[in-house]
Amino acid sequence: MKNYYEILGVSKEATQEEIKKSYRKLSLKYHPDKNPDGEEKFKEISEAYSILSDEQKRREYDNGGINLEDLFGGGYDPFSAFSNMFGGRGGFGSTTRTKRGRDLNYNLNITLEDSYFGNEKTISFNRVSTNNKMCVTCQGNGSINQMIQQGPFKQMISTVCSSCGGNGFEGGGFHKKEEVKFKIPRGIDDGLLMKLRGKGNAVWGGIDGDLLIKITILPHKLFKRAAEQLHYTEDINFVDICLGKEIVVNHFDGPIKINVPENSDFKKPLRVKEKGFYDSQGFKGDLFVFLNPINPKKLTDKEKELLGELKKEKNFS
Repeated sequence: MKNYYEILGVSKEATQEEIKKSYRKLSLKYHPDKNPDGEEKFKEISEAYSILSDEQKRREYDNGGINLEDLFGGGYDPFSAFSNMFGGRGGFGSTTRTKRGRDLNYNLNITLEDSYFGNEKTISFNRVSTNNKMCVTCQGNGSINQMIQQGPFKQMISTVCSSCGGNGFEGGGFHKKEEVKFKIPRGIDDGLLMKLRGKGNAVWGGIDGDLLIKITILPHKLFKRAAEQLHYTEDINFVDICLGKEIVVNHFDGPIKINVPENSDFKKPLRVKEKGFYDSQGFKGDLFVFLNPINPKKLTDKEKELLGELKKEKNFS
C-alpha cells in the first residue's frame, strides 16, 4: 500500500492545515499544465490528498482498512481536488483543462556565422497529426484506469493506452513528415533551446505539443566564442611585436584592419568594439585579438649576426 504521508512529505501526525499546505505546494509544482513530465506525480499527490484531507478516510487508511475501489470506483478525477482549491476545472487561467500533445526534441548543428547573423534554417522531422478518429479503447483519454490487487488492498493505476500510444487517436494517429522554416535568433549560444509552438505531436481533443530545438555550434577554424565576445588569435613574430604591424582579420562582416602598436604587450588582447555577438538585451559584444609570439624554426648566419649586434644595444642587453 502506498505511503500517502510520504508522498505529501508530511508526518503521520500532520494537521489538516499542514496537509493542505503541502498539497498546494506540490500540486502547483507537478501540475501537467506547468510541468509536462509531472502528470503521474500529480495524480499520486492528488490521490494522497483525497485520502488524508478527509478525516474518516484518513482513519480508515491509518487502520489499514480503506478500499480504493469503493472510494474511487472507475472514474477518479485527479484534478478535482485542484479545482476545488484553486477554482476552475483543474487548469491554469481557464475554466477547462486543455490536453496537450507531447513535445518533440530536435538537435540542430549550426555554424558560428549562423549565430552571428541569425540565419534562416529549414529542418524536416516526423510528428503525429490527427486522423480525426478517436481511439475506442480509451475513449480518446490516452490512458486506461484499472484496479489491481496488492495483498488485501486494491489500488487504482493509470497506464498508457496500448492501442493509441497515449495520444487518443485510433491507431495512434497519422504520422507525417513535416518541414518548417525559421530564423535563428542573433547571438544564440551553444546548448540553448529554441521552442517552436504547436510543432510537436497532436493529441485527441487538445492542442499540439511544441518542437524543442537544441542548438549545437560547430567549431570554427579562425574564431572562438566566449559569451558575447568573439576571440581571434594572430601569430606574430618578435620583430613585428617590437616595430608594430597592421594585420587584417577576416571577420564575418568583412576584413578588418587592426594596428598592432610598436612594442606591444602580447599578453593583452587588442579590442575592436561591437564586433562580437548580441546579448539577450540587444547589446553587442566585442572582438578580442590575441597575439601569439612565434619563433623562427631555424636562423641563418646573417640573422644570427644581426641578433648578436642587437644584443649589444641598451634595450636588449
